[in-house]
Amino acid sequence: MELAVHPVDLQSLAIPGGREDGSNPAPTYRAQALPKRLSAEKIEEVVRRYEAGESARSLAAEHSVAASALIRLLRENNVVVRRRKVTDDAAHAMARDYEAGATMTDLEDKYRLSHGAVYRALHRVGVEPRASAPRKRQ
Repeated sequence: MELAVHPVDLQSLAIPGGREDGSNPAPTYRAQALPKRLSAEKIEEVVRRYEAGESARSLAAEHSVAASALIRLLRENNVVVRRRKVTDDAAHAMARDYEAGATMTDLEDKYRLSHGAVYRALHRVGVEPRASAPRKRQ
């Protein structure tokens, strides 16, 4: 059996601009930046609400965007992004819950914190992490 197209020819077709007639241009898709997805009024509202104390995570969820993208948008608008500090009382409460059997995910949900923030708070108060469960192979 003879191939109609040689593998090298297929490879050249897969490379952007690889066709002899130049008809295979580079892909042009790019995810839309937030300023293109949110109007100027919405951006002003997000900035105002964040500066009034709302969390970036809740604002991002409300507007169906990633929290990291929203934080970048705030920084681009000269907003000082605050980091949520876990108090010693909250860290000790997390430690009690963790030692009583709560998982990291349980603590993240209960205290509305990221995995890293929970981990750092537990580490700060001297909690040794439990061994993680083995991952299931698929």
